[in-house]
Amino acid sequence: MARDVNRWIVAVMAICGVIGIAYLPPRRGGDGTPNRARVFGFPEVTPARRRAQGLAGEWRAADGAARLLEQRAGVSAVPARGPTVALTGVEVIPPVALTLVRVALDSAWATLGLEDTKIHVHLVIELARDTPARATVLPATQAQVYLEPDSTNRTTCVALVPAGPYFTRLILGRAAPRQAFVRPGAFVAWLKASLGPCAFYAAYGAPSRPVRSWLAARNWDVGLFLDPGAKTAEAPFAASLLGDARSRWYWERLYSYPPATVACMAGRAEGCRAAVLEGATARQAESLPRVVGIERRWWQVQKLVPAERYLSDVARAVGRERFLSFWGSPLPVDTALATALKMPVGEWTAQWQRGYVAPLRLGAAAPLGASTLALLLGAGAVMAVALAASRRQVR
Repeated sequence: MARDVNRWIVAVMAICGVIGIAYLPPRRGGDGTPNRARVFGFPEVTPARRRAQGLAGEWRAADGAARLLEQRAGVSAVPARGPTVALTGVEVIPPVALTLVRVALDSAWATLGLEDTKIHVHLVIELARDTPARATVLPATQAQVYLEPDSTNRTTCVALVPAGPYFTRLILGRAAPRQAFVRPGAFVAWLKASLGPCAFYAAYGAPSRPVRSWLAARNWDVGLFLDPGAKTAEAPFAASLLGDARSRWYWERLYSYPPATVACMAGRAEGCRAAVLEGATARQAESLPRVVGIERRWWQVQKLVPAERYLSDVARAVGRERFLSFWGSPLPVDTALATALKMPVGEWTAQWQRGYVAPLRLGAAAPLGASTLALLLGAGAVMAVALAASRRQVR
């Protein structure tokens, strides 16, 4: 009898373990951050590999900052109408390639409604290297890097953007005609998205110190894309990268977001306010060069979804005059933003959030699949116990 009871205990514990492995949220590290190897399916890296990646990242950041300063020194004395562009990364660049990029960049500039601006924008596109000896080549730029105007140069914003293999082939004329565009206007849309913070500087000038400190503390995550027109799908925004709510990927992504972000996706105004105003009390140095480096997978570390459109949507909703009053306001960010929106920041952001993400239902609510599995396992266990008991009845 005791042996049978032990078997049932072991069976129940095994079943509970299977359910827990299948449905418990991703494990978090010792610092409380999500385990990205579980969430995104990436293999765990060794300490040596992690150190090598860190050194490579530091080198890219230092190299990118140095190249941005060099590029800015070369264009600061050359006045020009509209943005300018430079191509780097490969030894031989045909003249027609630069003409192609200039024409597309002028088209992107026109869609932003910009003409002559007080702050000049210089776009540096790094073409992908095509060499088999990768071990002997220094790490290439893998993320977008921007140099904001600072105390040493208040009229130039420089962007360094890697083109990647596809757009490199397109720029150099190596793409097949049927591969020239993924969709009509894709190259122009990519150039417009690549302008990043420089587009805001060109459109609205330099922000006030509180606004600039807030943006710097957030690494400009709310100002990566400027689009004065209607909401479009020109770029792969973070909301579209969440996937379908029925997929496992969707829910594992949610577990990687901060609590305030999830609360905002559930429509809670206090969560939206906390997600928007994070970093609003930070203070940045005034005289140091301001370099903004956008992570390669920027959409994985957002505090709003999609954060990259937030300021662009605010500007379109309130109009240019009211947005400029916020952009240049010496007041704290929460006060200046609420004044421009004419309503509390959290309430407006909650309404804005519903335009991109379906509201979440927070609380204890087991998924349908988990509930069905639990009921089936429970029914099977009850039937097994009843069958075993019937066999032991004394007749």
